[in-house]
Amino acid sequence: MGKSLQTTHNTTAPSSGKSGLALRMLFLLGILLVMTTWFNPASNTHAATGAEIPTEGGTWTNPTISIVITPASNMPWFEASYTYDVNYAITRWAKSIIAYTDAYGSYYLRKLSFVTCVSGVNDTLCGTPDIRVQFIQSFGSESAGLGLTSLRIQQNSGIFVIPTTTTLAAYDPTNTTQLTDTDMINIAGHEFGHALGLNHATVSITDDGTFELMFLSYGQAVGNPRNSLEAPSTLDMYALSNVYDWLVNPSGFSGTGHFATVYSLPPGIAYGSVYPYSEQIQTLQDSINQLRLEILIVAVVAGFLLAVALVLGILLARKKPDQAQTVSWQIVGPPAPVEGMWVF
Repeated sequence: MGKSLQTTHNTTAPSSGKSGLALRMLFLLGILLVMTTWFNPASNTHAATGAEIPTEGGTWTNPTISIVITPASNMPWFEASYTYDVNYAITRWAKSIIAYTDAYGSYYLRKLSFVTCVSGVNDTLCGTPDIRVQFIQSFGSESAGLGLTSLRIQQNSGIFVIPTTTTLAAYDPTNTTQLTDTDMINIAGHEFGHALGLNHATVSITDDGTFELMFLSYGQAVGNPRNSLEAPSTLDMYALSNVYDWLVNPSGFSGTGHFATVYSLPPGIAYGSVYPYSEQIQTLQDSINQLRLEILIVAVVAGFLLAVALVLGILLARKKPDQAQTVSWQIVGPPAPVEGMWVF
């Protein structure tokens, strides 16, 4: 927002005191502009949230979870990159677990491992998979969905029964907009959260301003090339640490599984997205570049204000005062003698 500075000049009697006042005013204006640009507390303020997430009511009893992806390679609507996207979404969960446990403990979560195979390529390595991933063109206008995960839970045991089936759409429900790779990674990551045992979070945005991966609906416009990658939140990870708390036992799973429970974050865990370290580094680099740009802008503005102040000071200093009216004084001597005629 620009600001107008109006200065009144006295053209009859400029003084060095008033010139200094103008310089001080410009200097203070520069400081105010720098502070406004540098500090913006409103953009960094987020309301505390009472976010919760329920679990699906089951757990896998083997720390190694196998996934087989079946590409729809013979379909014209299918993008070959979607297979990679699903695998990448699963890999990002594993990397986010590392980042979360480094920050908040629950190191037993690192015992979880995900083995991904592709049907017709190396699916024999996965044997009978725990999770199967398949694709369709669209769920159609009767559904607002972009993905669907069907879970089977053993009755009264809290244990998942194989196979869990995840179906991912290539197009939005109107069948007009195709998912980008970023969209597919996000949707696949959301559905994999279900396959691990998480239900839907109650809020769409975390306290750090990022999208909640496990919220019911997708928070970004499908097909937008500017969409960003989403990551599991600390709330998702905290719930996951409870679903798989049996991993603490060195001998593995025993007893009953995990029944449906609603979780909220305990004190000491901030609510935000848990991005893999590689993405955190990239985000930090982007922030540094943005900071450099802001510093450059501030320097340019400060330089401009200083130049204006100097020019103004020079102009004021060169102003000449009005010449005072003068009175000419002349010394008048005695009157000259007058020549006259003597009269006798």
